[in-house]
Amino acid sequence: MEKMNEKEIRYEFRTILSESHPGLTFEEFRDTSIFLLFYHYLCLRYDDKLDEEYKLHMMVRLALRGKLQMDTFLKFMDRASAFLHLVCPAFTLTEFSFYKKLQEVETQEKQKSYARFIRKMIKKLDLLAQEEATLSLYPSCFEALMLEFSNMKKETGIPEAIMELYHIFGEEKHKENSCKVFQPEFRYGALLRKILSNCENAYYYGSEKSEDYLELMRILCFLYGIKEERTYFSLQKDWTKQKHLLGQMDMICVYKPEGVEAGSYLSAEEANLAVKTLLNVKAKGELPYLLSAFPLLKSDGMLLAIMPSSLLYREGRESQIRRYLVEELDCLDAIVLLPDAIFPSIGQQEVFLFMKKKRSHQDIMFFDCSRQDTFNEETLKDVHKAFRGRKNIAGFCSRVEKEEIKKNDFNLNLPRYIKKLVGLEAIDIDAKRKRIQEIDQELKEIDARIDMYRRDLELDALLK
Repeated sequence: MEKMNEKEIRYEFRTILSESHPGLTFEEFRDTSIFLLFYHYLCLRYDDKLDEEYKLHMMVRLALRGKLQMDTFLKFMDRASAFLHLVCPAFTLTEFSFYKKLQEVETQEKQKSYARFIRKMIKKLDLLAQEEATLSLYPSCFEALMLEFSNMKKETGIPEAIMELYHIFGEEKHKENSCKVFQPEFRYGALLRKILSNCENAYYYGSEKSEDYLELMRILCFLYGIKEERTYFSLQKDWTKQKHLLGQMDMICVYKPEGVEAGSYLSAEEANLAVKTLLNVKAKGELPYLLSAFPLLKSDGMLLAIMPSSLLYREGRESQIRRYLVEELDCLDAIVLLPDAIFPSIGQQEVFLFMKKKRSHQDIMFFDCSRQDTFNEETLKDVHKAFRGRKNIAGFCSRVEKEEIKKNDFNLNLPRYIKKLVGLEAIDIDAKRKRIQEIDQELKEIDARIDMYRRDLELDALLK
């Protein structure tokens, strides 16, 4: 087989997304692909230590003959997993949730669907020859595939511009030699990887509802050589019980544009007594959720969050929390109202909040990007530049003293602080000139038709 160049290797990874998978759900298609890709990676990495009978080409032979059915696949992986564990103790493939689910498949129809797709995937993986270039490109190709999977299922994806927004506001921390970042519901881990991309000794923390995502993140960290002691991923129900994590995080990144469930917390129960006392009722809504993150932060930690914008102005107990955030904690540093077009599937407006436990300013920056047609690199640069310079730009951003917020009874709705610009609409002179020329040409054509009709009518009159 001829060696593949980098472009061809990346192309082969991407073509996995276009594979048909009749009979399988999206999650089954994704998990089958990832499981087999990871097995292929282990075969490449430990090629010199693997016995011949456990290498991928043995499964390829079975697939080509059509003999690789569900039972033979499970038996093969069971034997191969034990051997791979000896050379790579970090993983036991038979403990993966995907493998366990395969063992529980009972219907013949579903087993056939899995077998068909596994045979197809194994043949495709065989195209990725066992060579150094493939191994070196595997982490980035694998991560790119993860991002594409998240985009295929929109509720799990994070727009690139939004990841960049977190990145620029958190630059103070992620440039440090060591940084501990926690993201609840990290999904595919794209935001964590983006934030910590420039951090040499990063620590990755995350919680999830599904064990599948934990495994995906563990694999990605393993591919990038991130040591196990620098990662901590757990199920959400277990996260809040870990008291040793209190006061450990440099940064917490919350991405919940759809909002949170009532009574949701991010830290241990005892650490949230202040929140419960403040509310005097069972905590509901986004602001109590964000407050419950503060016990996890270091003394100079920061919190970055995307939430529904209604938390800025809802009345009742939430107005007390806004006062608590602005006056007593003095942690709210910036608010960015995001464009409607970024989250079309959510059906509500979202806001980005930037909070710091140790602030060097007495004002709060407000940004209104809601009317932006695009939220691109230029807009992000404008936001970043204005934020660092604490600038006032009419119709775009405003530096607001806490006293003014207090006069508004801690209502943070942006129209109170940023006035809309009312001005003349810019006229594109060249476009108007071009349109006038087009109209002149159309008039000439009409005049020519009239002359033609007149001549025809005069000729008819003469013939009569």
